Amino acid sequence: MKTKVRKLSIRWKILIPSTLLIIAICAVIGVNSYTRIKTGMIQLGVEEAQMAASIAGLAVNGDSLSQVGAGYENTEEYQSNLLSLRGIQELCGISYLYTLHTDDNVHLYYGIDTDENADQQMPGDTFDGEFSEFSNVFAGQNYVQDYIDRTEDGNLISAYLPIKDSSGKVAAVLGCDYDASYVVSRIEGARNSIFQISAICLVLALVIINLIVSRIMRSLNKVDRKIYDLVHNEGDLTQKLDISSGDELELISENINSLLEYIRGIMLHISSNSMHLGTSTGTIAESLTSAKDNISDISATMEEMSASMEETSSSLYQVDESVMHIMNSIGSIAAKASSERESAAEITEKVQAIYELAETDRTDAARLASEMSQNMNERIERSKAVEQINSLTMEIINITDQTSLLALNASIEAARAGEAGKGFAVVASEIGSLADNSARAAEGIQRVSQEVIHAVNELATESEQMIRFMNETAMAGYERLLDNSINYKNDVAHLSETMNDFADESMHLSNNIDSIKEAVDAVNIAVEESAKGIVGVTEMTSAMTTSMESIKGEAESNREIAGQLKTEVGKFKL
Repeated sequence: MKTKVRKLSIRWKILIPSTLLIIAICAVIGVNSYTRIKTGMIQLGVEEAQMAASIAGLAVNGDSLSQVGAGYENTEEYQSNLLSLRGIQELCGISYLYTLHTDDNVHLYYGIDTDENADQQMPGDTFDGEFSEFSNVFAGQNYVQDYIDRTEDGNLISAYLPIKDSSGKVAAVLGCDYDASYVVSRIEGARNSIFQISAICLVLALVIINLIVSRIMRSLNKVDRKIYDLVHNEGDLTQKLDISSGDELELISENINSLLEYIRGIMLHISSNSMHLGTSTGTIAESLTSAKDNISDISATMEEMSASMEETSSSLYQVDESVMHIMNSIGSIAAKASSERESAAEITEKVQAIYELAETDRTDAARLASEMSQNMNERIERSKAVEQINSLTMEIINITDQTSLLALNASIEAARAGEAGKGFAVVASEIGSLADNSARAAEGIQRVSQEVIHAVNELATESEQMIRFMNETAMAGYERLLDNSINYKNDVAHLSETMNDFADESMHLSNNIDSIKEAVDAVNIAVEESAKGIVGVTEMTSAMTTSMESIKGEAESNREIAGQLKTEVGKFKL
């Protein structure tokens, strides 16, 4: 017997959302259409009201309207304008047509009113309204309402037009209350039409959707009936669903057929394996009987292996102690090698510093020797100026000789002059004395110059020897110092390299000893674990013997289950 659905059926799950969606679409389209039609009709009414007001404005005379006041209704101009406006009112469908006037830009009063009933306003009657509402119109601007005014007098659209006289001044405002009843009726008719069309579209859409859903449900019901028959047809897996709808339902039926074929294959496989399981369980029961005897032999062998493992573990402990002594000795050697390597590195740094200092001093000494030689040569060249003093001294001696000769001549001439030449003789005598003194001074300067020249020559010789000593002896010493520093540096580098190799070999040997110790420890642990495992295996073999009996019972039970499974699979038609 078929069961009912727990909640909504597929039909209603499709119909309810579709109906709501169609209603929403129809509502949106209807409201949008109604709004557009209403706006267009109102705009059309406004344009007609403006046109009617413009036509009425052409029918009145602005000059005559400028004379409107109390008693104006008895004039011929009033009657002429009234008749013209009433004709236009009837022709253009205007409900009320009138003119408004003001004298003080504050109060408003009627001029011509085309109303033919008792409510007709006479010229000079007060208008119930504020001047501010019509100030723009009195200033010369047209004004038309852009909406329909729903009043007790009807549906009206008011338009106000300024009427100018011959001088261009606004004489009055023409008020035109256009009858918009037909616009309202057309808007209401459009609303009713839109509502009716929306209702018809909704009904048609629902009918079409219902037909589509009914067709889908018929196919689904067909699939449901087929599946029901497959489920309640005593396990006949050879049946097929035959649906040719050309849509997803046909794909569903093909997938169900594939599922049935897959289940049929599984059942065939189970049937084959159940027979194999029955045979295998019998073989297992026989093998377990033979395995029980073998396990007893294994248990005895494991006890003998356990005793051997204990002896091996004792020997490995002795090996481990020996490896520990070797590792401690190698550690001490490695520490000393590492310390000597650090010392060699420090010596290398010191030798490098000495070498760099010696090279710097050699460079500075060479530079100073060069500068000293250059300066000394310059000083010697300057000292040669003393020889010029000797030349000048010779000139001074020559001058003194000449001066002495002149003094002698002067003395002779003074002696010849007698008393008149005594003063001149004294002067000549003083000049001769001065010449003698100058000659002695020049001779002293000449002696000193000779000594200075001799000293300068000796100083030049000593300077050349000193520079030769700097270039030959001192610089050679620096070169030997640099050579010794390089040799010492190379020796220390070789020693440092040897200590590094020794330290590395020590570390490598220490690492190898560590690896040996770890291997011995691992072997020792493995032996202990193997011994424990052998003990455990011995215990497990005993337990396994007991388990074999249990497994044998389970195998017999599996043989019975395999027979029952074969019986159940036989119920299906494969």
